[in-house]
Amino acid sequence: MFIKRIRICNFRSIKEIEVELSPTTVFIGPNNAGKTAILEAIRIALTRRWGQRGTGFTEYDVHLCDARPDPKVGDPVQIDIELQEGAAGEWPEDLQAELTDIVQVDVVTGLSSIILRVSCAWDAVEESYIPKWEFLNVDRSPLVGRGARAVNMQEFFQFLPVFYLEALRDAGDEFAVRGQFWGKLLRTVQIPDPLEQKAKRVFDLLNRKLLAADPLLGDLAAGLSNISSVAAADLPGQAELRVLPLNTWDILSKTEVIYQTDAGKPWLPLIRHGQGVQSLSVMFMFKAFVDLLLTEIYRADSTPVLALEEPETHLHPQAARALWGHVQGMPGQKVVTTHSPYFLQHVPFRDLRVVRISDDGTEVRSLPREFRTTIPHVAALDGAIGRSGGLLTYDRSLGQLVVQGVMTEGTFRELLIAYGGRADTPAIHPCIRQVYEQSKTYIDDSELEKLETFARRIRGEIFFARRWLLVEGQSEYHLVHGIAKGLGYDLDEHGVAVIDFQNNGNPDCFAALARALGYPWLLVADGDAEGARFIAAVAARGFDAAEMARRTARLPNGTLEEQLIADGLQVELKEILTSLGTPADAFDDAALLKALKDDKRGYAAVLGRRCEANAALTARMPQAFQAAIRQLRGLQ
Repeated sequence: MFIKRIRICNFRSIKEIEVELSPTTVFIGPNNAGKTAILEAIRIALTRRWGQRGTGFTEYDVHLCDARPDPKVGDPVQIDIELQEGAAGEWPEDLQAELTDIVQVDVVTGLSSIILRVSCAWDAVEESYIPKWEFLNVDRSPLVGRGARAVNMQEFFQFLPVFYLEALRDAGDEFAVRGQFWGKLLRTVQIPDPLEQKAKRVFDLLNRKLLAADPLLGDLAAGLSNISSVAAADLPGQAELRVLPLNTWDILSKTEVIYQTDAGKPWLPLIRHGQGVQSLSVMFMFKAFVDLLLTEIYRADSTPVLALEEPETHLHPQAARALWGHVQGMPGQKVVTTHSPYFLQHVPFRDLRVVRISDDGTEVRSLPREFRTTIPHVAALDGAIGRSGGLLTYDRSLGQLVVQGVMTEGTFRELLIAYGGRADTPAIHPCIRQVYEQSKTYIDDSELEKLETFARRIRGEIFFARRWLLVEGQSEYHLVHGIAKGLGYDLDEHGVAVIDFQNNGNPDCFAALARALGYPWLLVADGDAEGARFIAAVAARGFDAAEMARRTARLPNGTLEEQLIADGLQVELKEILTSLGTPADAFDDAALLKALKDDKRGYAAVLGRRCEANAALTARMPQAFQAAIRQLRGLQ
């Protein structure tokens, strides 16, 4: 039973977001953008965490903005958790039977779903934030009768336990008896009674021998016996010094992990190792806990939810890169945040969620396979669905229209007509338009598979950037970095990722990816026939003429090398080639052009470095690159 999506309103930095979750979902974004707030919302909703006066919420959890400076005034915090089957009958029969009062079933598809809402508002009488947990029907109204029984909540939490591992994972705390996993694991250890009695006799014997080994210990024990002369009321008491534990539980409670990094190196307690090893150990302890104890403590069909902050903490790049496979393989559903481009390299595109902070608060972008909007079902909708060729469906269990691909303008207008002339038309039409516009960002699996293959090397870099500059090849890559520094705008310092798309895929895929995930982008292509094809391919992705004019440019004189010669840089180019071992002083333009194309990376890297320290040379570089770099400042 997995969480399908969450909707969060008025919580911390979040005004309103709706996020689809996969079995392993990875959130990335800058600090203070709202990633931890999303994890905390899940934890509060699924644990009924009670604090002072019975609430897990405080005034610091309420979204504040210019329109709402007082946390006690305005709309309440609201967190909706939606769970839905991937296929009819996916949820076990025992789960369906136990949760039958809160399960909603789509009469057409047979899919089961559950909607949990947690809300919290200030109560002036109680002078406290009062939370409420309730299950909803498809109309987002609270269930009544049997669906509102408190026992439903208790059973639901047994099937969906949540665990939270913060970024600062201290093995000293987690591997203590009070830790959320370790103590429970140790308490399940069962020692046969004969062995326990034998162990106690051995402990007692060893204890006496150790005490007898040094008179100081015996004198200390005798001195402590004076406790009885003060504390005892009628009968004389005794005090005994124990060098060894009194019973087997005392020994088990002091169980610790020792770890050897390499053969020949000493075995050391886990807490004496580096923070990276300690952090990993806590994550693998969670896996052991789930494998060994989850069904015993919760239910046989329980699905654990792990909220995991920065699993790569303190790990070197190769370990961070390899860690993804281990996290993905952990049982249950994982909701992860990361700041590591190395960890990100193997994360599937559809599992990524890009989190940003905007004027309206936190926003989240992703690459979904489908787009949804909540609108009522009407008879005319069925005809539009039938004519859509599988593009449209209607999810009755959640009351949502589902679009699986790019909606055509004809289908969009047909939907507007289907919901025309109603009292609620003014509310429904904007929902249809919104899902129509969202569907334009759709990228199909085949295109993402190409990017999975070609863009793995640069994936971490581009997704942690603020803006993208698309250029054709590595010559342009080296050159624009140098030009930017010559113009006083270091691309790395300003979070600009330069993507040489011919080595990593194609430009239209990157443009579509940037649009879907909200990355501002520009493209500079060559002025030859191939450059024209690149521009046309981008335009074919649904970008209108105005946006193409704003975001794309071409070199006016063919390829980069042809443009540099046309700009009168022959002297500098010949000097660079000569310094690289190709005597070029006597070359005419045709020979120079051939030599440059034979050494694309070499000459461009040197020319870029010279631009860094020479503003006059930078000013002579192709104007299309200079204009793009200037446009990157504040690009939206």
